Amino acid sequence: MGSSEIFSRHSMFLGEEKMRLIRESSIVVAGLGGLGSVVCDSLYRLGVGKLILIDNKKVDLPDLNRQSLYTSRDIGQAKVKAAADRLADIHSYTEIITARIDIRDENALVALRDEHSFDGIADCLDNYNSRFDLENLLESEVFMVHGGVKNDFGQVTTINKGRSLRTLYQGEQDFPEIIPVVPQIVKIIGSVMTQEIVNNIFGEPQLLDKLVIFELADFSLYKQKVDLRL
Repeated sequence: MGSSEIFSRHSMFLGEEKMRLIRESSIVVAGLGGLGSVVCDSLYRLGVGKLILIDNKKVDLPDLNRQSLYTSRDIGQAKVKAAADRLADIHSYTEIITARIDIRDENALVALRDEHSFDGIADCLDNYNSRFDLENLLESEVFMVHGGVKNDFGQVTTINKGRSLRTLYQGEQDFPEIIPVVPQIVKIIGSVMTQEIVNNIFGEPQLLDKLVIFELADFSLYKQKVDLRL
């Protein structure tokens, strides 16, 4: 099984230089739920060089409506292991690092940052406080693509060092533990996140200081300027 054949369809479009950038990139995916499943699967199929998967939960039955990396056979298994096993079945050209840690564990985050280098972070989390803690991984050359979903709408933006989601979500309260969401919005927002991660890998972010909001009910799409600078 050759990498040139596996990636041939998108490499025809992207070209060798952009494929090289993808192959040499390392991305942290924080949260392996609905968004994380889509982002991991898409980045893996693109041929990203390394994925660092962070989650501390196990697969549960209600996850199966939208978390596409898992099946009923994975119930009760740690998400990082189930996700890594599923991805490894696709090909062997992406290195997978798993970290079953709590984002709010500052020591664990520091250890992760010290042990592994990475170019970007996919924020696929489901609560504000964990997202704020995740920003501690941001360094001068590291970007973070944030995505969030609820009901049938979602949003995506890019931040980097010197910007913060605290500016966007100041005063917001975390959702209840159970967040209502339909599977189709997860796939859409996860795909938009993947594209913006790729844009950042190429040094061409399209959502820095911009927020895209998509509403499925009437197919409304908004792209608005936001100032996330600290």
